[in-house]
Amino acid sequence: MAAALCCMMAWAESQPAKTKMSPWLQSQYKSEQAAVKKNGGPLRVNGRTVRKYILTLVQSTDGDKAIREQGGVVWQDFGDGICAAFLPVANLGELCEAPGILHMEANPAPKLMNDTSAIILGVDKAWGFENTLNSQHSTLNSSIPAAFTGKGVIAAVMDCGFDFTHPAFRNEDGTSRIQWFWDPMTEESDPNEIGRIYDTPEKVLEAQHTADAEEAFHGSHVLGSMAGSGLNGRYVGMAPEADIMGALIPLGMGSEYEESLAEYIAAHSDEMANIKSDLIQLEPDNIIELVILHRLFQEATAAGKPCVVNWSFGELANFMDDRSLYETVFNKMVGPGRIVVNSAGNDGKLCLYLKKEANEPLDHPAYLYYDRVFRLGVRTADPAEPFVIGVTFDGSEDTLYVDTRNVTEEYTEEKPYTGMIEFVDPEITDEEMYDTIQIWRQDFAYGRTGFIINIKRYYYQWENVAHLIVKDPVELDFMGTPDAEFIWFEPMGKSPNRGCNLGTIGFPEGLERIICVGAMHHRDRFKNIAGKYTTFNNYDSQEGQLAAFSSCGPIINGRVKPDVVAPGHNIISAFNSFTTEENAKNGGLKDIPEITAYKANVFDKEYRMLSMSGTSMSSPIAAGVIALWLQAKPDLTPEDILGVIERTSHQPEPEFSGTDKNNYYGWGEIDAYAGLLDILGIGTSIPELSKHQPAGVKFRMEGRTLYIDGAAEGTGIRIYTTDGKLITAGNIAGGCVVIPESAGKGVYAVQVGKAGSTLIRL
Repeated sequence: MAAALCCMMAWAESQPAKTKMSPWLQSQYKSEQAAVKKNGGPLRVNGRTVRKYILTLVQSTDGDKAIREQGGVVWQDFGDGICAAFLPVANLGELCEAPGILHMEANPAPKLMNDTSAIILGVDKAWGFENTLNSQHSTLNSSIPAAFTGKGVIAAVMDCGFDFTHPAFRNEDGTSRIQWFWDPMTEESDPNEIGRIYDTPEKVLEAQHTADAEEAFHGSHVLGSMAGSGLNGRYVGMAPEADIMGALIPLGMGSEYEESLAEYIAAHSDEMANIKSDLIQLEPDNIIELVILHRLFQEATAAGKPCVVNWSFGELANFMDDRSLYETVFNKMVGPGRIVVNSAGNDGKLCLYLKKEANEPLDHPAYLYYDRVFRLGVRTADPAEPFVIGVTFDGSEDTLYVDTRNVTEEYTEEKPYTGMIEFVDPEITDEEMYDTIQIWRQDFAYGRTGFIINIKRYYYQWENVAHLIVKDPVELDFMGTPDAEFIWFEPMGKSPNRGCNLGTIGFPEGLERIICVGAMHHRDRFKNIAGKYTTFNNYDSQEGQLAAFSSCGPIINGRVKPDVVAPGHNIISAFNSFTTEENAKNGGLKDIPEITAYKANVFDKEYRMLSMSGTSMSSPIAAGVIALWLQAKPDLTPEDILGVIERTSHQPEPEFSGTDKNNYYGWGEIDAYAGLLDILGIGTSIPELSKHQPAGVKFRMEGRTLYIDGAAEGTGIRIYTTDGKLITAGNIAGGCVVIPESAGKGVYAVQVGKAGSTLIRL
């Protein structure tokens, strides 16, 4: 049965939904209706009526007519009848009845899911950088023009906790490298905007940081890995000369952000103009990321430059998500020179998915941690085929069996379908503890149906073990659902497969045209500022293999993900200097000096470079590599990028060598240098060119003299144009070779004997 845990089932995505609302949006509407019924009317706070809004993707045939009639406000028009609109939750039912409304969709808000990476991935070969070989940091050798550093490309990051003043994001003269940034949580200066847009480097530096910078730090680290220029030349990002843009993703609903949204809705809603005393609240969801992405690509288009955007956030896979409109809008945005890279997620250690084959009975443990409500989705292959499901707990002789033919169509707080199992701890004499099981029917995404099981544990125990029992010959799959604690089908952190469980990749990383990146475990430890070897965290994965936390595919429609992997353990990058140590600890970082690899006083302030681990770290590394590729060929599409990855990545384990894409490593670990050779066509135009750089050799230039330190005297040197024309052939004399005057400006490939090759730019 364990082998069947992580096999995902494909299903037809083309089946029509039964309602105009996506399943999660419908659940928000039903919750609002139940609350109104329970309160005897709309919720009131301090005498003011609360009007709850939700940002929703809407497909319609009448523009914004029906939306405005129900008090909604269109925020972003994506064309082709699809827009992002703030909709009053209480009016979603009326909007469903409007003939012009075709579909409404929203899903839960996402969560958040860097140094030797350049050497491992071959980025140093693309740069023309001189690298220290102690694997501690990379330094830019200013005497040699870097071949590919992201120059002329926009590297954009959507994240939280940005320090605009960090030297990694500034030029040597102190000016900002960040060209444009949107902070929706900062008090707005324009009534037609939410938050504030800094549209010049001067405005960015004047702002100093995002609104959440005191509490959050994630974005600075991510941006530093993707495009940072390091701290005093140390821990340089993958594309250190790219132009930077970005935006704050409001993963938490701060009071200033809520007030800004409320003011925007009130100012733009016809209905709200007459109800000024109402209190507006917004339910957080995932649609804002599409609005921000749209604006980033607009700015890139206006600048006339290709753009790669990194997202290091997402949500767990679940049966409730409906991404049909989301994927339609996303696919319209990406294309030639418009690439999005996303982290695979850090849930590989959680076995969240369980498959029951039709011809096998099920009696499987379900692990519940802490005493909370656990919600489990049961998806049916054939909605007309009934089955009996049993739930019991270790320590109890009672089992609750429920025949699904007797389950009511909908759950309500007044009439849940409930069974109760009594469980008494013999050590507790003053009270009895109860476990409650609730089950009701539920429509899932893409036309599939099934049931929701609520398990409430009123008895505290670190690890509560329940058992799911189904004896009927039916095909089912089980998975946790949003807005509740999850159920694990193996003890936490246990997996027979590289420490990682299959079926743990969610969204948006599961989208077909997004580049999904898993994490490699390459550096087990590093030396901190005290000279002590330490680690960000101890994982049971092995160096050179997939990190134990890295989420794996397939996704819930059977698509194989991730697409590629990159270093993600003990990655050293920029730390947000505005985040207090106390808030950093609250955010998951241990003792800051312990994980600090380097610190320095620059621009009259102390800054740090520290270690973090996660697919949040591997994703910007891959995104930075793709920025180098876009510099070589600015019109690359997502399909082009995936093709390069397929042809040039290498599988870390022999088991997968020469095989198709797999759900652990995708096509393998990204290779910046091999990818550039592929994009430039050098691999075919110069068959004799090595696909690797010579070990122990450093390159530097003085005028037109190329010095090749570390190579033996008399070693043969051949220099080619990227289309395969031989410029010069000779031998190293005096440690160097002179490049002929006939070689004009451009990129050239240098072959050093049989030891390897590199790229230079004249």
